[in-house]
Parts: sequence; C-alpha cells; structure tokens
Amino acid sequence: MRIAYADRGPAPLGPAAGPVSRDSTEGRWGAFSIEKFAGATPLRYTHEDALGWLGYLEQFGERNFWFADDGVKTWAYEEEFDNWQDRYGMDAVLAAYHSGHGDMLGDGTFVAPMGGVWDNRSEARSTRMRLGNEKVNYVFFSTCLSLRVLGGHTPNRSWAASNLGFRMLFGFETVSIDDPNYGAYFWQEWRKGKTLAQAWLDASWRISTAQAPSVAACGATRQEAVDRLDRERQFSPEHVSDAWWAWRWYDPARTHREPSLRLPEHPQVVQLEPRSLDREVQLLEEQAGLEHAGPEEVAVDRQGVLGFSADGRTLGTGPQANRWIRFAAPAEAAATPVPEDEAVSAARAFTERNGYPDLVLDSVHEVRECCGTRSGEVEEPRVRETMVTFRQTFSGIPVITPGRGEVRVSVDNDGRVVAAQVSTREVVRTTSHLTSSVPDPEPGGHGAPSRAAAPRDRREALAEQEDRLLADLAVRGAEPQARPEARDVPGTEEVGYEIEGNEAYLVARKQIEVGPEDGFVTRRWVTAPLAR
Repeated sequence: MRIAYADRGPAPLGPAAGPVSRDSTEGRWGAFSIEKFAGATPLRYTHEDALGWLGYLEQFGERNFWFADDGVKTWAYEEEFDNWQDRYGMDAVLAAYHSGHGDMLGDGTFVAPMGGVWDNRSEARSTRMRLGNEKVNYVFFSTCLSLRVLGGHTPNRSWAASNLGFRMLFGFETVSIDDPNYGAYFWQEWRKGKTLAQAWLDASWRISTAQAPSVAACGATRQEAVDRLDRERQFSPEHVSDAWWAWRWYDPARTHREPSLRLPEHPQVVQLEPRSLDREVQLLEEQAGLEHAGPEEVAVDRQGVLGFSADGRTLGTGPQANRWIRFAAPAEAAATPVPEDEAVSAARAFTERNGYPDLVLDSVHEVRECCGTRSGEVEEPRVRETMVTFRQTFSGIPVITPGRGEVRVSVDNDGRVVAAQVSTREVVRTTSHLTSSVPDPEPGGHGAPSRAAAPRDRREALAEQEDRLLADLAVRGAEPQARPEARDVPGTEEVGYEIEGNEAYLVARKQIEVGPEDGFVTRRWVTAPLAR
C-alpha cells in the first residue's frame, strides 16, 4: 500500500451543502469561547479548544465568526438575534461550537455564563434558545453538564423546546476537564472514518475516562434518530423533525486497578520507537485480519491522520500513534449485555492474540444509549457495547497519560470484539541517566557526571504545580482575583509514566475541581514530573 500525502483531509460537508466562498453569508461554521467571564471563575484552554475545532473546517471555507471572552453575549443565543445580519449567532451557521462553563439546573435548564453583559444579563439559558429554524443543524457545547442523560435528566427534556430543526447536539453528562484538545481531537477521530457521534465520544476520552461525553440525534422516527447516531458522518443542511430523540454516552469507567503510588528506587527514562506510518498501517491490516489487501493508496494529511476501509472493516491512525479498527457493527443494543467477566476474557484474548506487551487491566465501562419522544416519553436505557481498557506498563509501572499507552477493546452484547483502539508504543531502550537532573560538574573537574538523585516527593511536586496553575487562573479573570477555590478529585492521584514525544518518564498526576462548590466549576489535570 502506498501512502500519499495530502494538504488536507476529507471535507465534512455533504454533497448537498456545496462549496462555500470567502465572506459568504451562507453560513457554515462559527465558534464561541470564553476564558474571562463576567461572573465566573476563569478557564484556561477554551480558546485553543474552539480554534482546534474551527481550524480543520477553515480548510474548506471561511468561518462566519469566532467570538471570544467579552464578545460572547446572550443575544447570539436567543431567537431575535441568533442569525443577526444573516451571519452572526448560533443559528447563523450550519455547525456552531461553544467552549466555556456550563451547568444544568434541576428542571433541566442548561445555563452557560457569558463573557460580557447584554440586556443586563450575563447567562445564556436553553429555555430562551430556539435553534434550527434558520441554519444550525450541529450544536456543540464543550462545557460541563450541557447534555445530561442521568439523574432524571434526558436530552429531550432539556432541549426539545429549544430545537426547531437541528439534527445533532454534542455535550457532557458530567463536569468536564478544561483542556485545549477537544475540538482538534474531534476532527482527528473523525478523519479515521468514525461517525460524528463516535468521534466526539472518543475525542473526549482521550482527555479523561472519568468524564462522560454524550451525543443526541433527532429524527421523525425512532429508527431515523438511532441511524443518525450510527451513520451520520457529513454535515447536512437539511433540518429534521425531532419527534424522536436518540442519545448515546460513555459511562465513567469502573476501575479494576488501584491507583499506583509506588516510587521506584532507581527511576528510568524509557526511549520509545519513533512513529512510522508504514508500520502503523501494517499493524492495522494484520490486527484487522484482512483477507485481502487494502486499497492500493491511502491519503494521509499534514497531521498524519489517515483512514480507510477494506473487507467491511474501517481502520485509521493519527498523531501519537493512536490506532483504531472497527471490525463490525455491534449487536442490537436492546439485547442483554454480555457479563463483565466474559467481556474481559474476550478483550484479553484479543490483546494476547495480537501480542501487545506488558499490559495490566485498567477499567471496564459501558457504552449506553436511550430513546425518547419530543413529548417526553423515555425508554429504558440499553447497553450498546462494553469497553475494556488495558494499560501499558514499563517495569510494572503503568503509563498514566490520558489516551496514551492504552488498548481499549469493545465487546458487543454477543461477546464479539467489534472495535479496538490502541496507543501502545514499542520500547527502544531504558536509561537511568535522567536527562534533566544531572548535577553540574565542578569547574575544572574531570570526573564523570553523577547519576540523578532519587525522585521528588510526589506531594511536594503536585502542590507546586497546583499552586502555579491556580496562580495563573487568578490573573486570567476579567479582573485580577484571589486564588480560585480548588479541591482534589478523590481517587485520581497516581504515579506512573507520562509519554511525551518519544520519551516516557515518571510523573505524579491528579485531578482537581476548580471553582466554588455552589457555582460553575471545571476540572483540571495537575501533572508533576518526578524524575526525567
């Protein structure tokens, strides 16, 4: 198979959408991002998030808008001005992306704090939104709690009154991590051949498996809504009925591995095999069990993402050597889910058959889906797949970088392996000479440099990094403020290997929740190198 390099990946527009010219008001995409709020704790990475989403789309046409910080106000979300001048606002574009804080009230109302004040208001509420009667069909809320599916909440309850024709809504059931990569990862996953729904779910889990991403789709019938989740890959300008809603989400994982706090006496740095697209494609074909060779030529874009189909399987790979295979569609979701021990056995057999080295069982979680009507009827949730995650280890210590050093195997309700995501790396060598910790030589000395000292105390290292993070947030608000409130997220502290480039080194990691407990909050990773 030849790998041909292309300037850009495939276009996400369906044929009916047609081309778009610069400065067109046809309305293709626009984004909002807020780091400095009129009345909430600041965030750090929402601009990068939104620009990562826009960046891929702008290869195929200019954006209508990107509003940031105090440029984000309630008028852009409400019916009177949501298509202002036929160019600006949530309903002025085919696809709209919002990155910021979010919360959902007990009655199912979604609330998003704004960066600026308009009409004496600084919060947009779903009860005042009317979307899809003009242009928007794909609404992304990259915020906490924007698409709740548990605890008595359902998408049709929260969003039916707001929907006048849009096709899909993307969000979160849980508090989410403040991270720069949601938008960029979404397009990386999509370019591997995934549907819009699966690309959103998988992109979010490359950032944290402790959060629950969710997607909802609409249709005139139950089957149409479910098919939209299962098949929709292109942005379509056609509005649809929301007589039926279907939604899918990833449950937070059930951990099978206690977080490791063990510090090795002599830490090592692990050098990893540099990425090779040819080798990745070869591995994908072997692990997919292709009976016939794939296409003669596969296009890869500038970011190193490619996807192709052969023998009914879809295969893809992207940055960080994050590979994916879809072997088959899962069995009917209404069936009884496979018992957990059987899912783990099937997944383990897959990893052994393919020779993945030094794995430890990490977690198990379920992909769930549910359907309901616009009028408020809701079916019982169903399990669609069971996903079993293993983590790569070096000398018994696991890789703990999210989305790296993992093998995640999807098992359907018939016990079949239907998909696998793999981001393990081959080891070239290990060394005890830590590259950033060697003492300075004495002037005029002739001896060999000493080996690095023992690793840092993890509590001290994490506290130092947390202080830096919170100090940075304090000066990022609309006005300088005191250090934001922060709390450790229980069960998230761990010692393990961080993968960066072609190197793995020892770190401590934990999650913290930032913001007042009775207000808008977010979560952040705190990562502290212990020995490098």
